[in-house]
Parts: sequence; C-alpha cells; structure tokens
Amino acid sequence: MSQARTASMATRLLWCLGVMAASLLATAHAQEITEVPWVPMREVVFDSTQFPSTGTEEDRAILKQIWAKELAAPRSTGGGQTLPAFALIGDVRQAGRRVVFTFFAAARNDRCEPPENGADATNIYSLCSMRVTPWPMQGHKIADLPGYCMVYAAKRDKNRVEYAFDSSDRVLRLRTIQFGKEVPACSRALKLG
Repeated sequence: MSQARTASMATRLLWCLGVMAASLLATAHAQEITEVPWVPMREVVFDSTQFPSTGTEEDRAILKQIWAKELAAPRSTGGGQTLPAFALIGDVRQAGRRVVFTFFAAARNDRCEPPENGADATNIYSLCSMRVTPWPMQGHKIADLPGYCMVYAAKRDKNRVEYAFDSSDRVLRLRTIQFGKEVPACSRALKLG
C-alpha cells in the first residue's frame, strides 16, 4: 500500500472519529439539558399487613375510586380469607392539571399476565394494563393501556417501576428496575395530551 493511500485512509479515519466524538458530545449535552428525575411509583397494598405500602392515605383514597370494581370483586381463598391486592400509583401535574397512572394486580383478576414460573424463570415483573386518568375523574375518560411491566411485593431497593415526566414535551417515561438493573424491554414513553 502506498504512503499516500495510507495517509489518505488515516485522514478519513481521524475525520470519522472527530464526527463521532462531536455527535456523542452533542447527544450527552442534550441529555444533560433535558434530564428529568426518575421517581419510584408508590405501592399501596389492600387487605394485607404482611406487605408494606409506600403510598399515602391520599393515594389509597384515589386508588379506591379508580379500582372500585376490581377491589369489590371476590379475592378469597377456599377458606374465606381475603387475598391481598396490589396497586402502583404515580401522578404528574402541569398547568393546574393532574394525571394519575396506576397498575392493579390481585388474585382472580385478569389485568396482568403473571411473571414466568419455574426453574429457568429470570423475570419477576408481570405484564399489565396501565390505567391513566385525569384527576379528579369527574366525567373524564379512563384509558387502559396494555403491555406495561409491573413489579410489586418485592424489595423496592432493587425492584421497582419508576417514572419521569418531561414537562417541555409532555412525555411520561416509565422504566422497570429488576434486581438492581433496568429492563430495556419494559421501557415505555407516553405522550400526555
């Protein structure tokens, strides 16, 4: 290979590396500007004292309204013991409006596909429908959106669902942390109208 050709290839390679570096810096800078904090969804447990709730009494009252039909459905064992129900709740506020988004899981309820089971199972999240509604609900339409990941009744320091809301583009982002690592297949973004 001639020296001129080698020099030309080296120049092109340096140019490509420079463009890539500039692109990476621009992307990092854009992420830095629009970075919003991730907040864990709050968990509220119904009909059990064995699982801790992280939600507030206001969260519990809101969830009782949103999930009234599901909470009233039978959830008992053959012996008459009521089984617990689990709900995750998050909310965002902008320009005087509040939007609540929530998941619900309970025995004998088909809102979620349970996690894998068996010796080879590696995931603890369920695939559920997420309910989204303006709050208060008075006459507003509720949206049930399928295919979202829900983690509940687990050690929250390593297993949780988090959300971030960027008010500049009105996009709600959700991610699932499982065993201390983000699960890319569970990451979702939703534009709030």
